[in-house]
Parts: sequence; structure tokens; C-alpha cells
Amino acid sequence: MAIQVQHSSSIILYAGSFALAVLFAALAQVFARPLKPALLSPSFTQTERPHRVFWLLAFLVPFLLSAFRWKVGTDYPTYISLYEAINSISTPEQLWQQVLEVEPLYVLMNVLIRLIFNNPLPIFFFSSLLLLSFLFRAVEDYHGKISVMLAVFVFLTLMFSTTLNIMRQMIAVSITFYAARYLFQKQYDKAALWMLTALMFHYSAIVLLPFWLFRGPQRYARGARIAMFAVLMLMFILGSVFGSIFSGIRALYTGEGGEGGTLKIGLMLLRLPIIVPILLFRKQLIAHDERNRFWIMLAVFEVLFSYLGYILDVLNRLSLYFAVSWIVLLPALVRSMPTRGAQYRMGAYVIAVCVGLWIFNTAINNYGDVLPYQTIFDARIPGM
Repeated sequence: MAIQVQHSSSIILYAGSFALAVLFAALAQVFARPLKPALLSPSFTQTERPHRVFWLLAFLVPFLLSAFRWKVGTDYPTYISLYEAINSISTPEQLWQQVLEVEPLYVLMNVLIRLIFNNPLPIFFFSSLLLLSFLFRAVEDYHGKISVMLAVFVFLTLMFSTTLNIMRQMIAVSITFYAARYLFQKQYDKAALWMLTALMFHYSAIVLLPFWLFRGPQRYARGARIAMFAVLMLMFILGSVFGSIFSGIRALYTGEGGEGGTLKIGLMLLRLPIIVPILLFRKQLIAHDERNRFWIMLAVFEVLFSYLGYILDVLNRLSLYFAVSWIVLLPALVRSMPTRGAQYRMGAYVIAVCVGLWIFNTAINNYGDVLPYQTIFDARIPGM
């Protein structure tokens, strides 16, 4: 196992782009703009936000990488085929069948792009615009409680590669991430509207609904969470014991000996550096920002859904709705430390974990086929 030297230029491009985006985010944080006091949760009133220009520049770096890529990501050809399938619809019956399989707002976006551009490439432009806009807007709500610079860094190293693949679902993930602000503000009508919007991009967003409904400290809410945890654990145990009855047992981090492979500890080794400090310092995290109670719950269930991905791959994809908690919690770990020295040590730890995971996932294993990186201008090269 070694870093893929043949893709060294692409690795350097990603690393340099991430560094530039983080630099702009740091400047946006340092030169924060004052804001009319806004109550974002019962315990937090925000008085400033990241500087608009620097924050926009931080957004543009990953946006340009994502919007103008060419044949980057396992699912890239899938979206081209989907565009062609949607725009070959000729009867109401075919339209209805397509809406059952592909969500209405994504179908509409493809149709409009065909009418305006008559080319599938803008799909990646507008998908990236939607996805990153909601995500960066959501991160803004935590300025003052976390380092938005570190939040951008966590996203780029742990989740950006995923956005280059399952774009449709990741649009829904970013919308629900943004919509959580209305849960904390108890504006449930707006939260419901954004949940509906997310569902219109990917039906899987419904998985978050019970976690929205039972997120509080009340006894019935705790009981519901325990019940959900128990059900997921039971699914995992039964799936592990009777794995041969499932047709889609994942090969990642498992033995290679056919169906029902022996479960390895690879996934846990990748999750422990994230979940252990979150659980160890959960009281400090909650004391620092009450909203972290919700994100800690999602971080715990992320591990469960990821492990259930051994049994059914779709459950692994559902874990992405919970993985966004890392964007808030890992930077919050740093800010919640009691002394400046402890903050520096925790910051160094978080950076090391993120860099290590990015090297393992992208530079070494190239998960999602994000290497080599190519732009749409490469599309003109003969043979591409």
C-alpha cells in the first residue's frame, strides 16, 4: 500500500486547493463582519459572521474543482446517463416512472439544463453550486462557537471526495445540514419546508426525521433514541450472523473469501480517532454549545449506520446525513478546551486525524475514483 505516485500532480492540486480554501476561510474568520444580534439557539446569540469576500473566495475554491471536473468520480458517467434518460422521456407514463426512481427537483433541474444548455456538463456546475452553498451557509451559523476555518478543513479532507460522487444525495445532505438551524430556533414550519426540499432531491433524507423529532432531553425522546439504537444494533448482529442471506455484503474492510466475509476492524480504526474524543469530551461540547447535543447524537449513529453498511450498502450511504456532524464537532472540540495550550493540542490532533484520513482514503486508496483530476477542458483532448 503506497501513495499513488502516478497521480502525484492531482494529489498536489487537491492539497494546494484545500490549503488555499482554508487560508481564505481563516481570513474570513479574522476579518469577521459585525452582525445585528441574531438568536440562533436558546443559548447562543451571534453578533458577527465571516467576512463576505473572503468567505466567498473560500467557497469558490472547492466549487471550481467540483463544477469544472471531467470524468472525476465513480458516479460521473452515471449522471451523464441519467441526464440522457430524463431528457428522452416522451410520455406521461415514462415521466411518472422516472419520478418514482429519481426525485422531482433533480428531474426538473436536468430538464431545464437540457432546454437552456443542451449539454449535460452544467449538471455538475449547478449541483456543486447547490451543495456547497447550503453547506457553507450552514457553517456560518457556528461562527463564534467554532473556527470556521477548521470546519472548512474538516469538510474538505473528510467529505469533499464524496461530494464528487453521490451529488444528488449530498445536495439533500447539505440542505438538511442547513435546515437544522430552524430546529434550534424552534421554527418547525421552516424546518419542515427544507426537509421537504431535501426529499425532492433525494428521498433518503427521510432517515433524519425521527432524529429531528426525538432529539430533546425528554424521557420519551431518550427512550425513542435507545429504541432506534437497539434496532440498529440488532440489525447489525443478525446481519453479521446470517450475512449469507444478504446479496450485497460490502467488501470494504472485510475478508475477501466470498459471501459473508469475516468482519475486520478497519472501519472502527478509521472511526475511533473521530468518535472517541467526541464521546470523551461530550459534556464540555454541550456546555460550550447546547446545539452540540444534537450533533453528538448524529455522530454516534453515524458509526452504527456505517457498520450496517457491511450488510446493506444503502445504509452506509445513509450515514452521510450523520457524518456532517463532524464539521461542527471536530472544530468545537478545539474551542471547548479550557486552556489555550489544550486548544492548540486538540487542534493539532484534529488536523493530524483529518490529514491522515485524507491520505488513506484519497492519496492511497483513491476511494470514489477522484484521481486523476481532470477539467472539462481536457474533454477536448482526442481519446478522452
